Amino acid sequence: MKKNLGPKLELYPTPVVVAGTFDGEGKPNLATLAWTGVCCSEPPMIQIAVRRSRYTHGAIVERKVFSLNIPSKKYLVETDYCGIVSGRDVDKFETAGLTFVRGEVVDVPLVQEFPVSMECRLFRTVELGSHDMFVGEIVAAWVESDVLHEGRPDVKKIDPPVFSPDGAYFGIGELLGPSFSVGKKLIKNR
Repeated sequence: MKKNLGPKLELYPTPVVVAGTFDGEGKPNLATLAWTGVCCSEPPMIQIAVRRSRYTHGAIVERKVFSLNIPSKKYLVETDYCGIVSGRDVDKFETAGLTFVRGEVVDVPLVQEFPVSMECRLFRTVELGSHDMFVGEIVAAWVESDVLHEGRPDVKKIDPPVFSPDGAYFGIGELLGPSFSVGKKLIKNR
């Protein structure tokens, strides 16, 4: 029997991404986010939600661009660090030992060590409660060649951490089956 927990965030798991921005002086910054997801296929768009008080929020509002970088779990310490401290106070790239690379399509910092990086142009901002949702159109997706399988990113090779709203990181589990296929067992012959 299910129990009503009230209005709670019980979506399991959520992706872990690291947003990259430049501040008003051109200093690169990173922010770890878990309130994120795909929101449109054509054109490809992704959304992130950021509290208004965060340093990253102001940078996105001002510059109208951001990057999303997907870490592998071997960079979990660096990834978590980028969500603990503020870019107002520290240089996260320097302290975390990460290398910043300037985007080629829009002016955003990308993380060289992370296997996937996307350059995004701000498409829309939606004011919510505690967060504003930024919808970004993906204008370039950079993927390390060693995590590709038949020209597509392979989630097992990327090996990204995922976040549980109860406050823990997990790894990707076993392959359960191909999407848009396993459910065909329930389609009756016509």
